[in-house]
Amino acid sequence: MSIFRAYTPAFQDAKGNLLKNSIAEMRMVPIGNTKQSVIIWGEDRNNPVLLLIHGGPGSAETPLFRHYNAALEKSFVVVYWDQRACGKSYTKRDAFSPLRVQMFVQDLCDLAVYLKDDLGKEKIYLLVHSWGTLLGILAAAQHPELFYAYIGTGQVSSMPESELESYRFALRAAREKKNAKATRELEAIGEPHNGTYARGIAGIRIQRKWLNYFGGAIYGSKSMSKFILKFFTSPEYSLTDVVRFFKSLNAPARNKLSQGEFLQTDLFDTIREINVPVYFFLGRHDYQVASVVAEKLFHAIKAPKKELVWFEESAHSACFEEPEKFNNLMVDMVLASTAPSDLHETTG
Repeated sequence: MSIFRAYTPAFQDAKGNLLKNSIAEMRMVPIGNTKQSVIIWGEDRNNPVLLLIHGGPGSAETPLFRHYNAALEKSFVVVYWDQRACGKSYTKRDAFSPLRVQMFVQDLCDLAVYLKDDLGKEKIYLLVHSWGTLLGILAAAQHPELFYAYIGTGQVSSMPESELESYRFALRAAREKKNAKATRELEAIGEPHNGTYARGIAGIRIQRKWLNYFGGAIYGSKSMSKFILKFFTSPEYSLTDVVRFFKSLNAPARNKLSQGEFLQTDLFDTIREINVPVYFFLGRHDYQVASVVAEKLFHAIKAPKKELVWFEESAHSACFEEPEKFNNLMVDMVLASTAPSDLHETTG
């Protein structure tokens, strides 16, 4: 974290010289009716563009991607985007401004067009996580002409079914481990119905507390603290940006979206076919958005090419929990089988 001003350092060789043809830029890009943070990093600007779509709603992940997945910058021009109303893009008016899923999908498509034009590319790659998988899969289905491939991790499928699996996992773990407090609190909120709890956001906070505790969010960990701390060590985030990040997590508009439209999502009803190659990188132990349900979605959709890879030591965030395997697959599997015939496309 930079206390006063965020910055992004340039690529340098072993002697400290600027790496020729590299790109390292921070921008505020007009998208929709607001300006949004875009950070572009790549060792060679002629490489294909990879747009990262973070989770949430409202959970910016730029410092996490930059910490765990910076190796991708060797093979891609990586674009880190803080979506509207979160992270570096958050403003005071965002606290109460209505948010809808399709607003974010349109933002994503608008940004994809901007990047294609600005960086001189025919198409881009789409790597999406958690909430971002909802936006990404809808964008890929609506505008396949924009994308070389779709890569989803922590994949959303049917939120009502996923939430029920998540609750039952936490309660089962509580009983197996004879944790009386967890069992009592989970039994008190009861099973979710159509994705929501009788106690509303209070219910989901109780469920998520115990989900995290029993390793359904991060495999083998009881806390998200190691991820949160990355926001305090990222030069791309100033102290003001960190404050924005935490404010966006608790904004009323964000809570309304996350407890409303998002929890009603059922992609089995809306996504039948995607006309781009599709990759699901799933954590075996993911019960935040249950990977056992995501696997069913993978088999249900049609695509010109499909691959499902299991990450046996991961829960919800394979990209951060097993980054070496994840980064290698992005290059050796995804890029190797979908790359444009001329990797070094000319820039405009």
